[in-house]
Amino acid sequence: MKVLKLRRGAERRTSRGHAWIFSNEIENFDSTLEPGSDVTVVDYQGKPVGSGTFSPKSLISVRLHSKKGNVPLDEGELFSRIKRAADFRSEWYGEEAKSARLVFAEGDGLPGLVADRFEDTLSVQILTAGMEKRTEAVLDALQSLFSPKGILLRNDSAVRELEGLAREVKVGRGEVGELVSFTLGGLKLFADLYGGQKTGFFFDQRENYRLLERIAGGAKVLDAFCYSGSWGLNALKYGAKEVSFADISAGALDLAAKNAEANGFANFECIKADVLELLREEETRYDVVVLDPPAYAKNKKSVPAALRGYLNLNKWGLRRVKPGGYLVTCSCSLNVSPDEFTEAVALAASEAGREVRVIGVGRQAADHPWIPAMAETMYLKVLLLKVL
Repeated sequence: MKVLKLRRGAERRTSRGHAWIFSNEIENFDSTLEPGSDVTVVDYQGKPVGSGTFSPKSLISVRLHSKKGNVPLDEGELFSRIKRAADFRSEWYGEEAKSARLVFAEGDGLPGLVADRFEDTLSVQILTAGMEKRTEAVLDALQSLFSPKGILLRNDSAVRELEGLAREVKVGRGEVGELVSFTLGGLKLFADLYGGQKTGFFFDQRENYRLLERIAGGAKVLDAFCYSGSWGLNALKYGAKEVSFADISAGALDLAAKNAEANGFANFECIKADVLELLREEETRYDVVVLDPPAYAKNKKSVPAALRGYLNLNKWGLRRVKPGGYLVTCSCSLNVSPDEFTEAVALAASEAGREVRVIGVGRQAADHPWIPAMAETMYLKVLLLKVL
């Protein structure tokens, strides 16, 4: 294995558990090294920092998978790490592990690999040069462990371009239908693995839906940015009187309606609209409003604009909540900290002229484990507000 030496002081972050090493931190950076190569990283004194895979085209030159030196990410290591991740999901979720995020990249010691399980179908993202080189080994391990009917490679993320990789969607193993069905939280759901967002579904909110359990009964609910309708479906499960699914995507609304009908729900409507315009112009007030928008901050430079966006969105969202009602508001922008998001919501309440109290807080589910020393692995923030 090639040995890369860090500049003095660059080991401080990794010694605390961070898994990324940037190109300007490497003293003997070698651009001729094959993308995805196994490397051992040492500090300026030659002491091992860890083992990782190398990417010459990305600013993140090395992604560590071990704190020990000379640990190649070979077939055996891949298999054991994927199995360990799967075993944890089974231990935590029991039977519900059949529908879950199987692998969460750095959170499972497998940088560049994301895998979701939809019972007998898997959806996989290969995001780095290191994992790209090991695609067949990843597919072999997943096939051996789960015997799925099919594995889809959703390699269309823009992140791949930063690694010098092409964007594509293709079947890696077996057969994958246009829509797949699965069960989560007692609900029968459908996911569009080919055209849906990311891997086709968001498992990260699965534990946060319980925030609705005590507030949805008999409520009129707005599920804004609904995508496939999970918040609204759980509200209906918990006894909501009526749910309005709102999204700018007709395809998302069709999927939300299909999911609602699959569970025998009829007390819902679909609203195709720009959510912010809907909140501004709609005079209807709801008992519960859920705001779960896509990421507003794709990078650190966009954080100020994102915070203004969260302020504006939540201001109008709060104005649509009846006195005594509730707002569930979310941010999946990893570059926005929990404190920054909370402050934006506080300013929104002030500008909306609404008095609020935080009565619930959520983070990403246990199948998205995060590293305390690596803020980049903790991205989801959820607040449940009582609107006085």
